[in-house]
Amino acid sequence: MPRLTVLLWAAAQLAPAAALTAQGSEADDDLGRQAFLRYCRECHGEDGDGLGKFSYTTGERPRSFQSGRFKLATTENAIPSDRDLEETIRRGMPGTGMSAWGQVPDAEIAAMARYTRRFSLGAIRGELDRRVAAGELSAAAADAEFARRTVPGPPIEIPPEPPFDDERRSRGERIYLEACASCHGPNGRRLRNDPMPDFEGNHTLPTNIVGGVFKGGNGSADIYSRLYLGMDGTAMPGYRDAYSKDELWDLVLTVERIIAEGGLGQPEDEAAMAAAATAAQAAAATYDSLFDKPRDEAVTYDENGASPILLWGGGALLLLVIVGSALLTSRR
Repeated sequence: MPRLTVLLWAAAQLAPAAALTAQGSEADDDLGRQAFLRYCRECHGEDGDGLGKFSYTTGERPRSFQSGRFKLATTENAIPSDRDLEETIRRGMPGTGMSAWGQVPDAEIAAMARYTRRFSLGAIRGELDRRVAAGELSAAAADAEFARRTVPGPPIEIPPEPPFDDERRSRGERIYLEACASCHGPNGRRLRNDPMPDFEGNHTLPTNIVGGVFKGGNGSADIYSRLYLGMDGTAMPGYRDAYSKDELWDLVLTVERIIAEGGLGQPEDEAAMAAAATAAQAAAATYDSLFDKPRDEAVTYDENGASPILLWGGGALLLLVIVGSALLTSRR
């Protein structure tokens, strides 16, 4: 790549980073800060460190914005755009303690997104400044690293949804079993009940695909984005390097089939389920046959509803208690 092109690219990366920093500084005490304190502080903490007073009650721990890593994005470098952050705030994260704030005015949501980004900008800038002070990085290298870690990349290109046919159906099932079944289960019901740690050491369970409740939304483009990028900082990988865009669409359509049909319905699973149902019916029939004929010795009850066997047994036990008590008393 020509040197001039490299310099232009670096300038293009650094300019947005500087703009974001300035934008964050101006938002320090404005609408974004007030909105963040009103809607986000109790879980994400006043400093955006994920340690709000209710953070331990949300099941899945709130993300620390200071890390600079966000689960949901639609950009090539997985750094969320302003629109990504706004949509996450507006929609929330279904299946977690992250509430949806769609009722909040758009102006507040936009300001809140900018303010939220400030936490990662400040933390990353502080880390790099410390490395410059320690002689580990030059100032120019620190600026380039800051841009790499904070500037959203171009949006990912999602090709049009292709027609679904038998070939795509078969290929999508194969890819699902290769890439997803080990955690989410061959039929979309998770196999792993042991929580999987994220980069902060917080533990979560794989999603049950059959429920159709996904953190990033369950629209076709939402599912494609998650499969393409993964979820940064979690055990959910991205598959853009493993499969072609056509194959990713096959996987999207397979996930949507699992949601619609309540499972993938592999023939071997259906056969096993049928065998289990037959065995259960046979066991039930055997159990029922034990009571088809009346027993030879019927237990009778007196007019008060008490069994003679229980009366004789209870009387004998009472007699033993009385005799035992008398013997103990006579020895004292």
